[in-house]
Amino acid sequence: MNKTLTFFLCVCVFAGASIFSGCSTSDSMMSKAATYMGETQAFGSDSIRSWVKTDENGNPSSVGVTFKESSFASLSSTEESMTMIMLPSMSTGGMMKMMASPFDHVEVDWVPQGDPAPSVYNKAHLDCHFFMMSEMNQMGIMGGRDTSMMDMKYMPHGYMMDSVSEEGMGVHCMDTMSKEFHGQPFDHTFVFGSYHGSMVFMEAMCAKSFLDLKTTTTTDIRQPQAYMMMGYYPMKYTVRYDAAAKEYSISLDGLTSH
Repeated sequence: MNKTLTFFLCVCVFAGASIFSGCSTSDSMMSKAATYMGETQAFGSDSIRSWVKTDENGNPSSVGVTFKESSFASLSSTEESMTMIMLPSMSTGGMMKMMASPFDHVEVDWVPQGDPAPSVYNKAHLDCHFFMMSEMNQMGIMGGRDTSMMDMKYMPHGYMMDSVSEEGMGVHCMDTMSKEFHGQPFDHTFVFGSYHGSMVFMEAMCAKSFLDLKTTTTTDIRQPQAYMMMGYYPMKYTVRYDAAAKEYSISLDGLTSH
């Protein structure tokens, strides 16, 4: 073999090895951070959509909903509304799997008259319930006294559990350390929900007066002693206003595996 041909073949082999080696390294270092869009539903004069964000390793980091300012402004001042939105899912081995387990879907409730007195939530507010069960199972939740109360180790310190289940929702567990329980006006808070001894939802509740400020705030969520099921649980929740897009987002953030 002549020297020219030998040199040519060596260069080709080296280049090929470098290319394949480079692809392998690049693939392993490629970030998997992304935003996956879920379902879109009618909301006021426009729509509301769900989403899940993943971190650079592909694990869920945030889950939330986004809606236009104009949609929020067009909601009725007298009539309540309920919107159900599925979160993004993925196919694994022929089975559909939720991307942000244990969360399955979001129920967004608009309560223009507030909760009946003497509730501290007696002003217009928006509730975002992140449910940890299917819509079908949620609709099977019965109203009335719930005698199978959840172990309080699954609740953060300072939370108070009601004893009455709301039909299609469950028992609300309120944060007694939140400002509205200490003589200050309600602006936003975080609520847990249970039914027959199991955790069924986590809820970010926002007063209309707070949303009207068009600001952004992120609040730590106090954590329980234990978690009932494996999954990614939020360390914070965020109420966000995007002035450029004229949109609101309400999300559970800092999802951490437990």
